[in-house]
Amino acid sequence: HLIEKNIEDAKPFESVIMEGKISKNPIVIKGGHIIFTLENNDHIIDCAAYEPTKQFREIVRRLSIGDTVKVYGGVREQPLTINIEKMKVNRLVKVFEKIENPVCPSCGKHMKSIGNRQGYRCRSCGTKVTEDKARFKEKKRIIKPGFYEVPVCARRHLSMPLKRLKP
Repeated sequence: HLIEKNIEDAKPFESVIMEGKISKNPIVIKGGHIIFTLENNDHIIDCAAYEPTKQFREIVRRLSIGDTVKVYGGVREQPLTINIEKMKVNRLVKVFEKIENPVCPSCGKHMKSIGNRQGYRCRSCGTKVTEDKARFKEKKRIIKPGFYEVPVCARRHLSMPLKRLKP
């Protein structure tokens, strides 16, 4: 019952398979639902993992911008959203986290950020630097490429379980 479609061709009440890159990190909204934005060919659509999907939401929460996924689910009418039933994580990007601000070239103390992409300023001597010389390290991703599906209690009655899909 699932049909592969492009994002721009999605219509309410269809059961679809769509592939794309995560363009906005997953966010938790009221009720414990998790929403992220999928992008393909400059078209976007929101994808949702609702609270009844329990531990499946933890997988969705671990996605990052740039990850490539294929989502399987029904299209909701208002707002146009894919209610995820299954998901295949195809590719994960490397994620980095800042571990240390740069050191002031004048006095040797750690500098403070002026603002997003605006550089750093030393609070002690006032020296400014525009290039980002902060130290970053790669964050370990807990999620792995592969298929994930919602628990049995949250499945639509016509949804085929992964164990019955042929490799």
